[in-house]
Amino acid sequence: MSLSVRRTVVGAGVVVLDDAGLVLMVRADGGYRLPGKPQPATEALPVAAVRAVEELTGVWVEITGLVGVFNDDSEPWSTELAVCFRGRPVGGRLSSARAAWLEPERLAELAVTEATRLVVEHGLDGEPYFP
Repeated sequence: MSLSVRRTVVGAGVVVLDDAGLVLMVRADGGYRLPGKPQPATEALPVAAVRAVEELTGVWVEITGLVGVFNDDSEPWSTELAVCFRGRPVGGRLSSARAAWLEPERLAELAVTEATRLVVEHGLDGEPYFP
């Protein structure tokens, strides 16, 4: 009998909206994505999410709620689980040419995956989303 090992990678991200309604995005792989990273085992998810936003963009954020829990089980050996928070900027400034404040309605025109657009939409509507 062979044992199949499946691992779960947990990531933490944030839909950051400023007072003007712009969303904070990061350029990656020829397009844009939300700021976030895999969670270290020694760090709580909200802490990991805040740290990832600062590292990737230079913006300091405060978590204001939960957008939802999203998963991608397309790989037979791995499940990617993303916990996405809602947040607002409380300091810092863009420190990377890869980071940008964008109008949410422009995301359809830009190289943004459908999954990312879905997360942003749920981040804007204010209700937690659990698929």
